[in-house]
Amino acid sequence: MRIALVSPPYTAEALVGKTASMKVVLNIVPPLGLAYLAAVLEKDGYDVRIFDCSIGISLSQLMAHLKEYQPDVVGITSTTPAFPDARRTAEGVRQILPKAVIVLGGAHVSAVPQSALSYDCFDVGVIAEGEFTMLELVRHIEEDGLSDLTGIAGLALRKDGEVILTKPRGYIMDLDTLPFPARHLLPPLSAYSPTPASYRKLPLAVLMTSRGCPYKCTFCDRKVFGNLTRGHSPDRVVAEVEEVLNRYGAREIRFFDDTFTYDKDRVMEICEKFLQKGLRFPWTCLTRVSAVTKELLKKMKEAGCWQVLYGLESGDPRVLASLKKGNTIEQNEQAVRWAQEVGLGVRADFIVGTPAETMESLERTLEFAKRLKLDYAHFNKFVPFAGTELYEELVAQGHKFEISELPTILDHKATPYVPPSMTAEEFQEFLDRANREFYLRPSHILRRLLRTRTWHELTGQIKGAFAIIRL
Repeated sequence: MRIALVSPPYTAEALVGKTASMKVVLNIVPPLGLAYLAAVLEKDGYDVRIFDCSIGISLSQLMAHLKEYQPDVVGITSTTPAFPDARRTAEGVRQILPKAVIVLGGAHVSAVPQSALSYDCFDVGVIAEGEFTMLELVRHIEEDGLSDLTGIAGLALRKDGEVILTKPRGYIMDLDTLPFPARHLLPPLSAYSPTPASYRKLPLAVLMTSRGCPYKCTFCDRKVFGNLTRGHSPDRVVAEVEEVLNRYGAREIRFFDDTFTYDKDRVMEICEKFLQKGLRFPWTCLTRVSAVTKELLKKMKEAGCWQVLYGLESGDPRVLASLKKGNTIEQNEQAVRWAQEVGLGVRADFIVGTPAETMESLERTLEFAKRLKLDYAHFNKFVPFAGTELYEELVAQGHKFEISELPTILDHKATPYVPPSMTAEEFQEFLDRANREFYLRPSHILRRLLRTRTWHELTGQIKGAFAIIRL
């Protein structure tokens, strides 16, 4: 059997809407999820190809590639904002390959399976972690087609005119049983363009050393990897790092885990192994302020880390508590200070416009970001994505959202939800102003120039500056 795994084509407008200047700071990185699926299927002997359209492949070009390849199964991954593109892709596949089985996977179908599978261009949906569900599904299709799939755990199906779910599949407890992602089926790293705030050297590779998040932030959906955190062993992490550096030519790595330092001892051991093996490369990671110590940050810096990304979320104590983040303002300040004291750069995510927000709390968050002297502050607009606690609360209050047409957080001109304490115009004015006010301060510009170390980093700074000026 031939299996095509597709990251559907989309336009930059689909991601940034009318906020056109944000195109240059989009984070276009390899689709690790598809690469993991492909690796498991290849290991079982299947003929697999990945078609990653994020690098500029159009729908017509994709259809031409698929028509030539003639796959038996087409797997399409989709987030919620990308779902209209995934649907158009499936409809195109149905036209040119009427006998192919079309499988939908990713965050959107995991969050809202009944809604996603209501479109008959999809035959079946894969829920949550998909590697072994997809493998079992493909084996079944090879033997029996689409008949009687109810015995396969982790699926969404149409039966008698309704969408049903099979029993949930348990999470993969030993991540080391997964093969390395099939990066050889992806375009070269040089074809991708990560966000300028995240690198010093190119090409950049992304790795995930763990899955799951034990926290319960009200704005976050955890349907894919769940609340149970599981990590690769340090030896496995080091081996994959060596592969992306030596085989794929990466000059920098970004660890894309939700909380890279959830297990401090594991990260300490990973850093020690980098040093013992002489692996000298720049790297960054995402984590949270309650999962670091100054000692750990110092060791990470010694092992090549140059930047951490914290989810600070708000500079207002009341709003921060409403998000169930589990941080305090004081913890946020301390973790930022620790990172800066050991020589690490700090990026911070803030989420603005949640129900508890007021104009005063928005201003407090902006002033907080400036006072911390962050290298980068991302003021991400709240979008009520299905599967989150806040979405459920708002729907219970009578709000209605077209979940398959929600914008991304980068589209500042589209505001599907506005807090009750302010007008849409007031919220829009803040979104338009926050980035300019943070980034265009002379003191910030000077600080960024003094901290810039490479030509790639400098050109990224220039791109970002022009994006902000044109907001």
